[in-house]
Amino acid sequence: MRVRRTPGAPGHGRKAIVIIAALAMALPLAASSIAGARSGSTSTGPASTRTPSYDPAPAGPVTAEERRILDRAESLLTRDCVTRAGFQMWLVPSPPADELRSFPYIVDDVAWARKHGFGSDLVEAVDARRLTDPNQRYVSGLSPERREAVLAALNGARPEGLEARLPSGGVMRRSAEGCTSEAQRRLYGDLTEWYRSSKVVADLSYLRQRRVLADPAWTAALRPWARCLRQQGYAADSPERLRESVATRGRADEIAAAVAEARCAQGGLAATARALDARHGDELTATYHKDVAARNRLEHGALPRARAVVAAEHE
Repeated sequence: MRVRRTPGAPGHGRKAIVIIAALAMALPLAASSIAGARSGSTSTGPASTRTPSYDPAPAGPVTAEERRILDRAESLLTRDCVTRAGFQMWLVPSPPADELRSFPYIVDDVAWARKHGFGSDLVEAVDARRLTDPNQRYVSGLSPERREAVLAALNGARPEGLEARLPSGGVMRRSAEGCTSEAQRRLYGDLTEWYRSSKVVADLSYLRQRRVLADPAWTAALRPWARCLRQQGYAADSPERLRESVATRGRADEIAAAVAEARCAQGGLAATARALDARHGDELTATYHKDVAARNRLEHGALPRARAVVAAEHE
């Protein structure tokens, strides 16, 4: 399950949950938090097909299209493993492009704001899709014993074997067994290093956003933005306060406030957010360059295997 924050400051607002095939089955019983997720699974396939790449780390991360291939291959491998364990699993379609857009600091796209406001309609769409998701319905329809068994097949019996200490604090742990781990092991080779480096790098996004919001330059840029809002009839000194002011109102009020936020953001706040995001991102990448390089190397090394898995799907 990939969790994306609704537009606005990190840590506030409802969360839009984008269900990705392999983890959709675990959603009824799995628990997660910002400091760590505890989940596990039991493996039924080969223990390992380790073929790691030892090439020097590429200059940057994989492209969006390459990541789509990696995600698809992992879903296919996970589904095949779950099937071997005696259960069923369906691959769900990717979410619409609008649901994948993220505004971690402020909505700055007026057209998007006119269509989605602060994104409450997208949250509702995700919630509605969850109710009809075949994996959700399948797991919910199993007996308690079979439900426990399928979750163990997917996640392992206990969250033991893999660990990542996050830069923002806290520890994430997961089982090294199970279909999720088997699929990632087959793709990335060194599962221990993949789990650790991928979780550390993912946590850098949260840490980067936290640093941007604590930066004096962000605070200073909020003042002219708030003055612009007042001229449009809104008394709010931050995006969070603006959302709170319309949280209990209707859809039309949400859209109007979001459009005002986006228009006022063009006066400098959006540019400040982009500049600060880039600067703090570069600083964190430099500080955790070994983790970033390890994640990049493993992802690039996994691409030939992922392409083969995806190509076999259509044979």
